[in-house]
Amino acid sequence: MKKKVKVCHITSVHTRYDVRVFIKECISIAKADYDVTLIVADGLGDEHIFNVNIIDVGKEKGRFSRILRSSNKVYKKAKSINADIYHFHDPELMLYGLMLKSKTRKVVYDIHEDLAKQLEIKPWLNKFLKPIFIKLFKIIEGFVAKKMDGLIVPQPYMKHKYLKYNSNTVLVENFVILDNKNPEIEVDYSTTTAFHAGALTEERGLLNMLEVYSKIKEPNRLILAGNINSKTLNELKNFEEYDNVDYLGLIPFNEVSKYYKTSSIGLILYNNVGQYYLSYAIKLFEYMRNGIPVIMPDFGEWKAFNKENNCGINVDPTNHEEVVKAIEYLNNNPEEKKKLGANGRKSVIGKYNWNLAENRLLNLYQNL
Repeated sequence: MKKKVKVCHITSVHTRYDVRVFIKECISIAKADYDVTLIVADGLGDEHIFNVNIIDVGKEKGRFSRILRSSNKVYKKAKSINADIYHFHDPELMLYGLMLKSKTRKVVYDIHEDLAKQLEIKPWLNKFLKPIFIKLFKIIEGFVAKKMDGLIVPQPYMKHKYLKYNSNTVLVENFVILDNKNPEIEVDYSTTTAFHAGALTEERGLLNMLEVYSKIKEPNRLILAGNINSKTLNELKNFEEYDNVDYLGLIPFNEVSKYYKTSSIGLILYNNVGQYYLSYAIKLFEYMRNGIPVIMPDFGEWKAFNKENNCGINVDPTNHEEVVKAIEYLNNNPEEKKKLGANGRKSVIGKYNWNLAENRLLNLYQNL
């Protein structure tokens, strides 16, 4: 009997059930008959699920403790696994990725975001030292990228950027997993509820959404689900002043779908900072899969994406009156919502689904 190729995914940042890391990549690789281990640092203990062996090295408190101690812990555990292929997901693991390379071990760096762009908007970086830090990061990342056996990126723009470092750069988009046999879905387009799932920060449009729903009249409602840092949450007084906003906190992945079923509009009101001009956001494809129209930015790639797929309305996220008008227009025209939602669903089934991205991931593994 042929021995299975041993694969070890490593993260010191992401949770064990992270959609991209675990639900899409690890499970897909395990189904393709690889022996898969995922090493995490979330403090929830070891587990074996969906043919993936999850090993937990324990959770550290604080950003810098995580960067220094958790990274070292997951590296040591990964080394002890003695895998054939290592696949890491966090920039703080770059140097450890180099240390894991050998003549018999292949190492893949999964670059989830254009971090050099994102560092420009990180508030914890000293504004005077930030340019130096970003330049240093680019030098280190470029050096590591050249040494890797493969790079994985989620955005077409990023593939062009990283090909200059490594010719084995593969595009594996954050496309959605389709329902079994792609059944028709039922959406109540008469409801006036909008939904936003995902991390909630100012850059990702939290304040834009709250400003919009402080101006819009009921019965228009907004459901928010995701992490908000404690400082921001305290400043917002737990949303007490927003009568038509429901904040659910962080909810399990398998519970998100029920809120899509009770909503008929998806919101993406990112500010034009960092890499948020790029359109391939996970939540965009989730809205489209669920057949609901998307109110999305009018800058960067977003306008061209919507022109191609006709799945929503482009707005200036900082022009709150314009956003209010877009929401009210859709809620007053359920047939338009249905048309845009159907267009989005059709596009996901045809060209933005995980089956297509999964094939590129597995081809990379086979070539290694």
